[in-house]
Amino acid sequence: MSNENHSKLYKWRAKYGAIVVAVSCLLSLTSSWGKNWILTGVFGLGVLLCGAIGFFDITRARADFTKK
Repeated sequence: MSNENHSKLYKWRAKYGAIVVAVSCLLSLTSSWGKNWILTGVFGLGVLLCGAIGFFDITRARADFTKK
C-alpha cells in the first residue's frame, strides 16, 4: 500500500487529533472541577500531555510542509 494516498480525514486526524482530545479534556476538566479531585487531576494531565503532543504534531507537520 502506498502512503501517498490517504484521505483528507486521515491527514486531519494525524495533524489535529491530539489537540481535539486536549480540548475535550479541558471541557471535562471545567465541568468536573471541585466535584471529584482525582478525575480533575486526570483531566488536567490529559490537557497537558495531549496539548503538548498536539503542539509538536502541528510544528512537525508545518516543518514537513515547508521542506516540500
